[in-house]
This record gives sequence, structure tokens and C-alpha cells, in this order.
Amino acid sequence: MTRSFVATTGSGLVLKRLQPSSELEFSDLLSLYEEAFPSSERKPVAVLRRMLSVEEYYFLLATENEVTVGFAIVRVLSGGTAALLEYMAVAPSERRRGIGGQIVLAAARAANAPSVTLLLEVESDRIEDEDRLLRTRRKQFYRSLGARELCDLNWIMPPVIATLPPPMEMMALGKIVSSVPRHQVQQWLTEIYVDVYEQSADDPRIEAMVRELPGEVRFV
Repeated sequence: MTRSFVATTGSGLVLKRLQPSSELEFSDLLSLYEEAFPSSERKPVAVLRRMLSVEEYYFLLATENEVTVGFAIVRVLSGGTAALLEYMAVAPSERRRGIGGQIVLAAARAANAPSVTLLLEVESDRIEDEDRLLRTRRKQFYRSLGARELCDLNWIMPPVIATLPPPMEMMALGKIVSSVPRHQVQQWLTEIYVDVYEQSADDPRIEAMVRELPGEVRFV
């Protein structure tokens, strides 16, 4: 991985990796971040600034005609085999134009996919309520890009703040095979807990998730 990353899509969308000194562009990203995510899902601004200076974090700003239209925040995990798409958003006025898909695929390239698997946290659509259809559509969006779900994994996402997150699932994008060994999934979960959420490597929630998994975890 390199500190610089710039990608231009066929439609003219430009995705650029922000540097710690990119104050104006960081402000643009922050404005959309605060608009797109509820407070229960947002990390404090001071934490984002610290993340920006970490080599393994990619803050990707998407612009069109020099106007900010979206962003993604990706963390390459310490084991070097996976990365986590921590946040992704498109400006409300620019949605339904395919920009979100372009951002996700650019994030995968920045993380070095397909050799590195891009992991995606998604809200579970197994819960019957009025928002289930919306959550199913979000999963279908990722599937349309080639992502697959880690079968049998009940992802316990650590809360960003005091509010507990909703039930979550995990999807993966990159060089997807039919299954991966349980120990590989355990490694990914541990790295996410430590690298992204600053939890202990022996957090009992990791063991609780892994205990339910078969020896080979299928992608579906």
C-alpha cells in the first residue's frame, strides 16, 4: 500500500486518498459524514483525525467536477489479508446514479483487492420489521458488485458509542472462493476488534461468534 491513491472512473468520478494535511478536503468529507450517519454510528471528529494519520487507513474522497459527491473510509487490517469498509456514503443529491458502487469498487482497489478481501458490515435483514426491505436492498446492492455473505456468522459489532448497534452481518468482496477456514474468519474478526474498535484480542464476543461457526465458513 502507498500513501497516495487517485482513481478516475469512466464516468469522470475522481477518488483521491486524503493526506493528514488535506484540511479542506477533510472538512468536506466530515460534512457529508455527519449528514449521512446518525450520532450512534459516528466516531468523534478527534478520532477521525487520528485515523487519518494512520498509514493503514484510507480516507477516499469522491468528487465530480471538483464537487464532493461521496467518500469511503477503509482500514487495511494488520494481518494483511483483509480490509474493512468502515464507512461509505454518497451525497443525497447524487444518489441513484451508480456513484456508491464506483466508490466501493475503488475502495476495494485501494485496499489491494482481490489479493486483499474487503469486508463489509451490513445491517441484518433477518429481523422482521418495517425496515427489512431497505436492509435487503442494501445487501442486494453489495451483491451486485460481487460481494457475498459469510454464512452462519452473527457479527457482533462493538458499539461506537454507548448505544448498542443493530444486529449485523458480514459480507466480503474480492477473491471470493466457496469457503474459508474458521480460523481465517477468527483472525479477521480479531483484527477488526483490535485495529478498528480498539478492543482486546481475547474479547469474549469473538469467541462467542467463532463458537457458532462450522470448520469451513461458506460464502453465499
